[in-house]
Amino acid sequence: MSKIIKTFCSLALFVALLGPTALAAEVSSATEVQVSGVYQEEIAPDVVYINLGTLTEADTVGAAQSKNAEISSNVQQQLERIGIKTEHIKTTQYTVTPLYKNDDSRRNYVIKGYQATNSITVTTTPDKAGEVIDTALTAGCNQVNHLQFGKKDDDAVKNAALAQAVRNGLNKANAIADALNKRVVRVKTVTESGISVQSPESSNRMYSLKALGDAAPSTPISAGLLKLNATVHLVVELD
Repeated sequence: MSKIIKTFCSLALFVALLGPTALAAEVSSATEVQVSGVYQEEIAPDVVYINLGTLTEADTVGAAQSKNAEISSNVQQQLERIGIKTEHIKTTQYTVTPLYKNDDSRRNYVIKGYQATNSITVTTTPDKAGEVIDTALTAGCNQVNHLQFGKKDDDAVKNAALAQAVRNGLNKANAIADALNKRVVRVKTVTESGISVQSPESSNRMYSLKALGDAAPSTPISAGLLKLNATVHLVVELD
C-alpha cells in the first residue's frame, strides 16, 4: 500500500513540475511579428494661405511708415471688396529697417533712408487665389512671398489616413500568418510613426506691377494635389 502511495506522490510531483514547463511551451509557441502599415493618397486642397507684402522706402522712419500704412490700408480695403473677410486677413510681420550707403570720405556706411515692410497672410479658397493676388498688386502691394495649400479639416483627413494605415498593417500581418499556417490572435502594440499633409512646393517669388506691366493678365494659380501620408507600426502575435 505504501508503495502505491509513494508512486502516486511521485507522479503528482512530476505533474506539478511539468505544469509550468508545459505552460511555458504553450506561450513560446506563439509567434510575434512586427509589421508596418502605410497609407498614401492625393487629395484636393480646399484652402490656400497667401502671404503678401508691402515694401516702402523713404528718407525718414515716419515717412516710410506713413507711405506703407496708406498702401496697406488700400490693399485691405480692396481685398474686402472682393469678399475677403477681415478675420481672414492677418498681419504676420511688420518691420522698419535702415538703409545704408557707403560714405567714401569717411570710409564707413551711413544711413540714407528707411524701409518699412508690412506682410499679411490672406486665407481663401484655391479658386480665388489668382483674384486675391491681382487685387493686392493693383492696390499697391509689391510682394507675393508664399502660397501654401491645405485642408480646412486637417484632423479628419489625418485620422482617416491613420485608420487606413492600421488596416494595411493588419492585412500584412494576416498574409504572414496565412503563409505560416497560423492566425493573428492578438495585437500587442500600435505605434504612430508619422502622418502629414504635404502641400505642393511653391518657391518664394516676388511680383510687382512694374515688372508685370500695367496690362498684366490675370494670375493663374494651380493648386495641384496635396500628398497625404500615414505610417504605423504594429506588433502582433500569431498562433
